Amino acid sequence: MIVLLLACGGSPAVAEPPAAPTPAAPAASWKHFGAPFTVAQALPANAVLGDPAAHAQAPVRFTAEVTEVCQKMGCWVVVRDDAGRSIRVTMKDHAFGLDKDVAGRVCDLEGTLVKKAVDPKQVEHFVSEGSKAPPEAGKTEVWELVASAVAVRGT
Repeated sequence: MIVLLLACGGSPAVAEPPAAPTPAAPAASWKHFGAPFTVAQALPANAVLGDPAAHAQAPVRFTAEVTEVCQKMGCWVVVRDDAGRSIRVTMKDHAFGLDKDVAGRVCDLEGTLVKKAVDPKQVEHFVSEGSKAPPEAGKTEVWELVASAVAVRGT
């Protein structure tokens, strides 16, 4: 305890020492796959999935929830935003795969958005690898993210 004496004949004032810092909550662990991120800030998934064309001119990074994972190699995932919009994410050049147990976790993804025609045979292939709700179902064109980097929280 620190005691200060006041100059004008007043009584001593007591100053408490600063409180010990409260330990910060441990940061969630993240597991990184692929190349390092080059886009500094991740956008919310709603911003990107709500208007993919607006983000297709340059690499984009966003945060979303993983809903499905390729159960053969981890070479694709499906992610969704808060509004329930989904997009398939493929790993660029099949250069890396994610762990097969990341469904339900939050991830940061970086890559390039591309618009593709839906190939029914490719959709069948995704189903054979574990896709239960392909975002391509019932559509003729879809947006896909070709990911160069992915970080998954809580692995």
